[in-house]
Amino acid sequence: MKQIKLIFLCGLLILGTGCTCRPTDPAELAVYEANNDPFEPTNRAVFEFNQSVDKAIIKPIAKGYRFVVPKWLRAAIYNFSLNLRQPVYFVNALLQGEPKQAGIITKRFFLNTFLGFWGTIDVAGDMKIPAYDNDFGQTLGVWGVPPGPFVMLPILGPSDVRDAVGYGVDTVAAPINWATDSIWPGFIYSRMALEGIDTRERALDFLDSLENSSTDYYATLRTMYQQNRQKKVNDNRSAPVNEETGEAEKASYEFDFPEYEDE
Repeated sequence: MKQIKLIFLCGLLILGTGCTCRPTDPAELAVYEANNDPFEPTNRAVFEFNQSVDKAIIKPIAKGYRFVVPKWLRAAIYNFSLNLRQPVYFVNALLQGEPKQAGIITKRFFLNTFLGFWGTIDVAGDMKIPAYDNDFGQTLGVWGVPPGPFVMLPILGPSDVRDAVGYGVDTVAAPINWATDSIWPGFIYSRMALEGIDTRERALDFLDSLENSSTDYYATLRTMYQQNRQKKVNDNRSAPVNEETGEAEKASYEFDFPEYEDE
């Protein structure tokens, strides 16, 4: 698919340019390694491009979407889009060795599809059935594949090499994409655009607050992305057990990761 080629082209562009020189000072080296961002100059340039596009096009569209589309319809669109991703979540749950999660995902999919008007109503959520959003980047992480360098992809935003590959695999594997590819080739792009606008609308207030409170917005987003992805990987790994208490230890994180709510 063309979108997969674009993802890898962007990755090659970033990997081939703008590498930050590895510092020799021990303190600076520790920060450099913690950031895992050897292509920072290029990443920051892409980030500035993304910010320009966001402020000129994406954010105004997201605001218009919030203003024009009522809350109940935005919720229905979000639920429908989320329901379409359940088969991919199911496959990744199995690949991660989580058959119980796979069963719950299957249950959510059938309940929401047949009782929730093709997923527009989150019937499973009303029944307090937990939701899982397993992806292939997470699957690779669970099986020990390192994330690789941080990358800022054009339009798509923060990522790393592992997750960029995972995104490509999930896009190809999504049944709805290959099922509609021959019937409606533009469906995947329409779906991606709508999901992007919906996601941006749900993040409007949070990202505005984050940008206004950050001295270095790029660095803040980088840290949040890296910690969030590591958290998702750790959540599906066996947590180490504290020898004194006998309880599983959970990693602490500098940031919270809110679920965006409709206004």
